[in-house]
Amino acid sequence: MKSDTVFGHLVHQFSIHPENLATEALCFILRTSPAASRAFTEFIHQIGFDCPGDLYFETQRGGSAGCIPDMKCYDDEKRLRVIVENKFGASLTRNQPVTYIDLLPSGVTAVLLFVVPEARLQILWKEVIALCKAVEKPSTIQVAHLDEEHYIAVTSWRTLLKALSEEAPLDGEIDRRNDIAQLQGLCRRMDEEEFLPLVEEELSSQSMAQRFINYSDLAFNIINEAKIQGLFKNVRAQNSKYSSGASVEIGEYIAWIGFNPFAWRRKGVSPIWLAFHSYARMAQIREKLTEYRRVKPQRCFDSEDGRFVMVPIVLKAGVDKKYIIKEAIDQIGELVAKLGVQISLITPPVPNPTDNIDEDPEYNPESETNE
Repeated sequence: MKSDTVFGHLVHQFSIHPENLATEALCFILRTSPAASRAFTEFIHQIGFDCPGDLYFETQRGGSAGCIPDMKCYDDEKRLRVIVENKFGASLTRNQPVTYIDLLPSGVTAVLLFVVPEARLQILWKEVIALCKAVEKPSTIQVAHLDEEHYIAVTSWRTLLKALSEEAPLDGEIDRRNDIAQLQGLCRRMDEEEFLPLVEEELSSQSMAQRFINYSDLAFNIINEAKIQGLFKNVRAQNSKYSSGASVEIGEYIAWIGFNPFAWRRKGVSPIWLAFHSYARMAQIREKLTEYRRVKPQRCFDSEDGRFVMVPIVLKAGVDKKYIIKEAIDQIGELVAKLGVQISLITPPVPNPTDNIDEDPEYNPESETNE
């Protein structure tokens, strides 16, 4: 799953307030792209009112009672028609939505629109509806009547930016299309880090709990078998807050292998990953694994900051555990061969690494989310 863009990376890397930057980026796109501006107006039309003429956009200007909406949209008669409040992880403030609703002018149709991550849409919508006691209205986005002239609505970043991106290329606005793609990258990144609402079926699902146990056990089964076959040396179990696995040596290279939900979430492909962190030899590792970057599914990735080379252990569905382990060992054996490492067979069985965990600080799977 591709989620990275330069914009998303920089916002995350330098801890810049993401809502403010996303708002400024959205406003810049709407101001400089006639096609995106038209697409935004058409998007607003779904709510059920007609906003004639072009819209004009401004950001972060205060209103009454000290409230500062993220973005205001005016018609060609300078009447406020849309207030846009952008959210990622931030909660509603004491001014939202009631004080913002008071800013909507009388005599014209107007809307207060929240733009939020996909995962938060339903939860925030229920909260907004309860606070302003609005009456829901059927629409392709979440919308409710406040009174005869005014509406309140919630949509997701994904839905809004998709509408803009589909329109912008039609006018050949390549620069704006790329800008929209950068903003989409940031929003995907924030979606990844959003706390997903709990689902009742998940809370009571023993099969889901068993599956996570299976992945962790499977990782150690693969590690043990690879050690028995001489593919890994100096195996030291290294578990972290969310991941379980072991630090291993593959010839002169140092790696970590195990159940890594962060790499799984970021890249897809597999729940079990091998990560090289032989810092002095990273260029050498990348060169030897160049072919892995070209296959489908891709078998080699760099971490965002370039410190790690990540290789998924691709698992086959619908077969028994013994076959899964055999295929995983075949992949590791192929990897070892590509690295040019000679193996030495170890015949005695080895203990399960989880029996005696030694913490190895050299690699932390969770660092994938803190780069």
